[in-house]
Amino acid sequence: MDAQHFDLNSVVEASELLNASLDLDFILGNLLLVAMSRLLVSRGVVLLADEEDGSRFRVAAAKGPAGVKLGDTFTLAVPADVAEGGAIPQPLQERGFALLLPIRHLRKAVGLVGLGAKASGDAFEAIDVAFARSLVNISASAIHSARVAGQLQQVNLDLAARVQELNTLFELSQAFGAALDREQALKHLGFALMGQLLAERHAVLLKQAGVDAPFELAAQHGLKDELGGDFLAHLGTLDGPVRLGGATEGIPEPVLDGLKAHGMAMAMPLRMQDEMRGVLLIGPRATGRAYTEADVAFVASLGTLALTAVENAALVEARIEKERLEEELRLARTIQKRLLPTEMPAIPGYEIASLSLPSRYVAGDYFDVLLLTGGKLLLAIADVSGKGAPAALLMANLQAGLRLLRQGLDPDKPNLAKATRRLNRVICENTDAASFITFFWGVLDPESGRFTYVNAGHNPPRLVRPGTGLEPLESGGLILGVLPDASYDEGDILITPGDALVLYTDGVTEARNADDEEYDETRLDAALLQHCGYSADDCLNALRTDVEAFIDGKPYTDDVTILVLKAVAV
Repeated sequence: MDAQHFDLNSVVEASELLNASLDLDFILGNLLLVAMSRLLVSRGVVLLADEEDGSRFRVAAAKGPAGVKLGDTFTLAVPADVAEGGAIPQPLQERGFALLLPIRHLRKAVGLVGLGAKASGDAFEAIDVAFARSLVNISASAIHSARVAGQLQQVNLDLAARVQELNTLFELSQAFGAALDREQALKHLGFALMGQLLAERHAVLLKQAGVDAPFELAAQHGLKDELGGDFLAHLGTLDGPVRLGGATEGIPEPVLDGLKAHGMAMAMPLRMQDEMRGVLLIGPRATGRAYTEADVAFVASLGTLALTAVENAALVEARIEKERLEEELRLARTIQKRLLPTEMPAIPGYEIASLSLPSRYVAGDYFDVLLLTGGKLLLAIADVSGKGAPAALLMANLQAGLRLLRQGLDPDKPNLAKATRRLNRVICENTDAASFITFFWGVLDPESGRFTYVNAGHNPPRLVRPGTGLEPLESGGLILGVLPDASYDEGDILITPGDALVLYTDGVTEARNADDEEYDETRLDAALLQHCGYSADDCLNALRTDVEAFIDGKPYTDDVTILVLKAVAV
């Protein structure tokens, strides 16, 4: 009993360590350290499967005299379960490995863990094998998440490289007269002032469109001192160009004094669509010759061209950034889809249908349908606060936590209330006070129809009984992520043939029509009572049709997720 308790504590501690990082090398290294130190073995190796060829494995981590080095590849048959002794593939036997465990994620072999013989020379006991199996099973999720994170990081690096290539193309085009970069445009302006006017010094002051803010010194050459605040404030009031030696009537005294103090001979306002966007300050000619009205006209045209180039550069940069972000979000949505179930498990006597519609590229809604040991079925649905990428990241964190907790559920007595408390603590520890999750999950015994559940502040699912009515599933407690010590109650219902259990997020009931009316629970219940006699797929499609007829073409304002479980006669 003490050894089992120690093993359980070791597994829990290892799971916390492994799932606290997305660094694959850290996860694999610590997986080997924990396994080798607990089982007292001197060598260990982790091999990861090639994503295209599942029989080809690469050495990703190795410790001790493993007889392999990082990057070595092997073609190996994956054992159905833990392999020992002669059951281990020959290449690993030859290198002294006595225990081989497959790493599986969603029933797919993603790698292998090999361990050498115990230092004592004793054979591995059943409790040793059970510990190693539990440790490897727990690490599977962390390894999968780390590999997905690595893929996303590589995608980001590739996108950054593409943007850099575009910037290089822009710079080349600027060399032929199309200045699409602000600095290059300002350099062209400076070269023109020095080359055409022989100006000794200049300064370019700019500010953003529609922003009531002071000017920013964008470029300068030969500026004597820092520009004073009073001088800058009055420059923003200029209606036209100012030229020392020319007409100065109506020009604010601080402007004239500032020009002289900083060794400037001209101030040219830069306007775009009747808005002051900057000021060009120009020093005297190197020849000492005064500027003429023709020079002022030339500077006005030059300033307009320069400002247009700067504006175009800003638009191009904004467009590139927008496309980069959209591409990242498209990739994130693809990855997020992989986190959701793609196929529903086949359970005799039951039909399952699901729908997930993000209101943006990525969603904060989450649902899962998982088979447990003993044929039990776990259903879960959640709605993360907020929208977009932040909500999606928190959703992924929830999924990782749920799938980790699933490993420890007793199929006969799952104790969802206790598991929900643990999940709530994890969410509280990893999110700020403004982030929270409404969450519902339950375990179905297909043979008896008994469904045990916990509702953590989620929209109550409906159990619809034909000819009887519907029952909201409300037993549970507070939403996740608010109070770390929150407690939860379990609910218990019986699902009989003909009954339909409908789980949904508030994107359904809060869908609005052109008059800004919500679809609400009343319409939802009416639709469910009308269509509950249908199959799971038909019931879901009928509900979706009813909601979309109500909003009449108006887009959903929130993510929409629906999960239907229908009990049918066998």
